[in-house]
Amino acid sequence: MPIAVNVVYAVLAFILGSVIGSFLNVVILRTPEKMSIVTEPSHCFSCGHRLAWYDMFPIFSYLLLRGRCRYCGEKFSPRYMIVELMTAVLYCFSYLMFAVFQPADWWKIAFSAVLFPVLIVLSMIDIDRFEIPYWCSAVMAALGIAAIFVFPNDIVWYERLIAMGVILILFAVLVLIGGMGGGDLQLMLGASLLLGYRVFAGLLVGIICGAVYGSIKKFRDRNAEKELSERIFKLVNKWYEDQLDNGVGFVTDGKSDIIVGSISDGAPDIEWEFLDEKVWQGLPDKSALSRMLREKITDEREGGFKIHISGDRVAKVKYSRRMVFGPFLAVGIAVSWFAGSYIVNWYASLF
Repeated sequence: MPIAVNVVYAVLAFILGSVIGSFLNVVILRTPEKMSIVTEPSHCFSCGHRLAWYDMFPIFSYLLLRGRCRYCGEKFSPRYMIVELMTAVLYCFSYLMFAVFQPADWWKIAFSAVLFPVLIVLSMIDIDRFEIPYWCSAVMAALGIAAIFVFPNDIVWYERLIAMGVILILFAVLVLIGGMGGGDLQLMLGASLLLGYRVFAGLLVGIICGAVYGSIKKFRDRNAEKELSERIFKLVNKWYEDQLDNGVGFVTDGKSDIIVGSISDGAPDIEWEFLDEKVWQGLPDKSALSRMLREKITDEREGGFKIHISGDRVAKVKYSRRMVFGPFLAVGIAVSWFAGSYIVNWYASLF
């Protein structure tokens, strides 16, 4: 195909991707709130003014308006433009990868047109809500099932099932020990059907990216985590002193226990089912501690903490902020879709 024609198609793919990205912003914002993505017109969330078509021209409207509402001047999040630009680039690159740099494979371009919007949506919702929508994993699985029939010579069907089985075992262990969430498991099961053995290259990329980000985040959050650990310690210590004074429930001398808690969507809670009742002299006043934490800890979004109690004292409290992993798995899936075979072949050549 002539270079000029490829350039035109690449530009059209970029434009189409930016339009799809604009729609993805609506999906990302409204679906967690159970709002309609079709019937309700787009409007400024600050002044409520309905946006005209020229206010929503992908990428360029944001730049021309300098990221502000035309009517009230309120700032819009730059993420709107980032999502549009990211989708546009991925659509353009998909065309180049599967139609220019190799013999044209229009089915893979079609799969890309569905895959990348799903990856972008689940990543953004996971960042906002710490959850991966079930429907995103379902679409991923549907693509995997379709790939068995559309690309029968790409990866043998039973290799996809073997990869799925390995991912199931691996992630089930990680979910049980708290290293991953159930949404991550569902996502990677669908990805293993789509990518087959290439899913392990994506998993490696996701883990590396997540580890790098996690290290940076841990360093950045260390002071905030320490400060909140101390605040929780003071609250729990007061609560435990009341337990000892009233003889309601306390850890017996020479014994110890760990009370596990979490903060989800800004609300602290205690996972009392993990309490080791054998080491307690009577049961503690659970409602008092839960109520105290909810009243006093109101400025933290997501995280988990462990309260170590030994005999008649609260030994320590350790709080850690929660980190999402879905976006990094999405990056790994995208890399594997484009270059998974090359990564696997490169790795195999080392031995």
